[in-house]
Amino acid sequence: MSTNGARHPKMYLVLSNISKRPNIRSLLLTAAALGSSGVFVVGQAAFDTNVDGGDLPGQIIDHVRQGKMFIKRFCKWHECTSYLQQHGIRLVGIEIHKQAINIEAFVAQEPNQDVAFLPGNEGQGLNEKQMKSCDAFCIISQYGGGTASLNVNVATSIILHRFYEYQQRRMQRRLECDIFG
Repeated sequence: MSTNGARHPKMYLVLSNISKRPNIRSLLLTAAALGSSGVFVVGQAAFDTNVDGGDLPGQIIDHVRQGKMFIKRFCKWHECTSYLQQHGIRLVGIEIHKQAINIEAFVAQEPNQDVAFLPGNEGQGLNEKQMKSCDAFCIISQYGGGTASLNVNVATSIILHRFYEYQQRRMQRRLECDIFG
């Protein structure tokens, strides 16, 4: 798209240690709806990610078969993190953490690197091994005093939506630069 050959960073989702099957399904649908290039599934052995299996919603099966998104499974956490590192994909935890920055501030930094967002477990959040593997952490601004934590799919949806908006703005700016100089 751009005359200088630059591309916009791709967005991925990493699912690991999600305990509720409906949440896995919802997160897969969210990833597809919000433009994720792929989903990396770590463990989750009881959930069949094969398009010919029985656990994936029909919309996800169609999305994968049409080449709009892939699902890649890893048995072990270190296999996933090695893959991300080898492919230059930054791992960003969705977690209330002392080093976390607001998602708006994260995208304002205009990341050039592909990003894989990692939501935490529904009850405990990210575990220690996951947190040590993260390159950064994002949070969502909250303006009420109701709760510090949101449902895993709600939080992930907000993060992926903000990043998708960033991708679209970036592509639009590059297109305008190409057209108008």
